[in-house]
Amino acid sequence: MQRSMTERLSRFLLGFLCALAVGSAVAIAACAGDGPASTSLGSASTSLAVGASESVSFTTDDGVTLSGNLFGSGTSGVVLAHMYPADQTSWYPTAERLAEEGYLVLTFDFRGYGDSQGTKQIEYLDRDMVAALAEIGAAGATEVALVGASMGGTAGLIAAAQTPAPVPIAGVATLSAPVEFKGLSAAEAVPQLKVPLLFIAAEDDAGADGARELQQLATVEAELELIPGDEHGTDLLEGPHGDQVWGLLAGFVQQVLPATGD
Repeated sequence: MQRSMTERLSRFLLGFLCALAVGSAVAIAACAGDGPASTSLGSASTSLAVGASESVSFTTDDGVTLSGNLFGSGTSGVVLAHMYPADQTSWYPTAERLAEEGYLVLTFDFRGYGDSQGTKQIEYLDRDMVAALAEIGAAGATEVALVGASMGGTAGLIAAAQTPAPVPIAGVATLSAPVEFKGLSAAEAVPQLKVPLLFIAAEDDAGADGARELQQLATVEAELELIPGDEHGTDLLEGPHGDQVWGLLAGFVQQVLPATGD
């Protein structure tokens, strides 16, 4: 009897440990920064656990394959575009927070950055933004807010002015975006925009000049928010006024595009 009880207890403990090991492996795979193997998405059923991401790849109209990650769920989408010289990982904390708020979020590496193919052709980054819009639309988003840091903001403004858009755009927010950067210029695009705009920058950073110029170019509702300090792009979210910057971004996204995810 004693031996039988011991055997049963051993089997129970072994099964419990195996289950725990499998669960840990799944959790690690789901939460890894690069996500699981790339998949092709084309359904509105995309739903990821909070904190998890799914890696995707997609191709621009000029044949460059880009690498990205999807967070969250729902039909309300947010595309986060990174600054120079960072990559999409600079947006991961914000992507997770937006996913918690009920949004389907796409981060991606511009051409020549991170895991994306191609070379750093900054003058063509708006093409990457258009491809990102098509990708999040294929994943189930029916309307999208664009949020870009520095050059990512400039590219987002240009992409938002292109018609027809792969998916309707609800608004564009930028962090420290310049009007022009290394051949990428939003000077002609901004006056054409018909959606709400938000320009955020630190008062002592060069991005403040860009934010002011962009607001002056806008012909629609365009809010300008200057934050104390000299942080640039996504560094604003990590600085001493990070909570304020997050509140401005999240408030803007919620205003132009109500959440629909879990």
